[in-house]
Amino acid sequence: MYSENIETILDNSNIEVGDRIKVDGREGVLMPKPSSGDPGSVVLKLESGYNIGLEPENIELVEKNRSEPEEKTAIEHEDDKPDIMVLHTGGTIASRVSYEEGGVKPAFDPEDLVEMYPELAEEVNIHSEVIAQMLSEDMEPAHWQEIAEKIDEVKDEYDGIIIGHGTDTMAYTGAALTLMVQNIDTGVLLVGSQRSSDRPSTDASMNMYCAGKFLSETDFNGIGICMHRTSSDDETVVLPAAKARKMHTSRRNAFQGINAEPLGTIDYQTGEITENYEENTGDYKLSTDLNPNVGILKTRPGMKPEELDFLIEQDYDGVIIEGTGLGHMPVNAFDEKTQHHEEILEKLDELADEAVVVMASQCLNGRVNMNVYDAGLKIQDAGVIGAEDMPPELAYVKLMWSLGNTGSMKEAEEVFTENIGGEVNKRLEYNEL
Repeated sequence: MYSENIETILDNSNIEVGDRIKVDGREGVLMPKPSSGDPGSVVLKLESGYNIGLEPENIELVEKNRSEPEEKTAIEHEDDKPDIMVLHTGGTIASRVSYEEGGVKPAFDPEDLVEMYPELAEEVNIHSEVIAQMLSEDMEPAHWQEIAEKIDEVKDEYDGIIIGHGTDTMAYTGAALTLMVQNIDTGVLLVGSQRSSDRPSTDASMNMYCAGKFLSETDFNGIGICMHRTSSDDETVVLPAAKARKMHTSRRNAFQGINAEPLGTIDYQTGEITENYEENTGDYKLSTDLNPNVGILKTRPGMKPEELDFLIEQDYDGVIIEGTGLGHMPVNAFDEKTQHHEEILEKLDELADEAVVVMASQCLNGRVNMNVYDAGLKIQDAGVIGAEDMPPELAYVKLMWSLGNTGSMKEAEEVFTENIGGEVNKRLEYNEL
């Protein structure tokens, strides 16, 4: 509740939450008062999409709220349009502004999506189902399995599938789906947005539109991520889901391919599509088993042997090490300050006796190669295997999947280094090094 004085001013001027008002010369939409904060301040949503708090001297009505329709308009599917299924897991891609609730709210129904994304509705028939409603940082491996099983259930009924997903852990989900729905015979694109739908700079509508266009106008069959290619509203890019990574906290073109080329681009202005993918020709296989008992250790100066003790005590079945450079960690003793590095190597050997230990690189681009320097050779002798050209996040998901689909550490190591769905490149081109 706003203060009694502000509530009186609002009532006398017939102003309600959601109305466009002017407060001391600043114009915006009146938002509900947050549960915390000064009740004597009015919260406005500006044209920029940001909220601002003002201590008002003068409040006047500009326009009554017309943004919330009283009832949804029924939609009719057209026989000559492709059918796209939108599976929701949460994130800002499936949210729109709610002035009653003070922020954004989920929008899951096809009618909601037609209203939010009219350009997409002009191209395709929109269908939708809800799998979950969460921030992507709350995603668990069990949710990856649920998404894969839903894809398996509906894949033959639609011309393509869009998965609305929060951007923060989208790459993990993309990696998991690549392994779980192998050689899928329809196109699946994970789509997110960096800016919420109530902001003028939102990327949600363009990303959704371009994903639908790519799925409906190409023969793409596989798992990809569709997001802005640049920070401008000109092109989106489709990246191989297993080899994509979020590289910026807030830019609209946050996603980049790691050791991989784009699968295609969509020009938002002209509708032109470029294609750079090979169609899946193998037999389709659903393989959702996982062993999530996997830990991660980040290599850095100042590491202690006790950190390896902790991993051993956790009884992990697998461990990913984010090593430096070609796949290194401090295992050489040069002086009195580095004597404990020998103990780190001893503990690493002990850990590798009980778990599959994989060395990835913090460098992201390029390939792990532990045959170049003495440290790498020692780490290999301790029983650690390399992650090839997989970045740590992909290696983490691949190790869960490898352990879940095999019966021994040796088998898991062998499967881990195999290329199942494009996650491992045996050779990198110069521009991917």
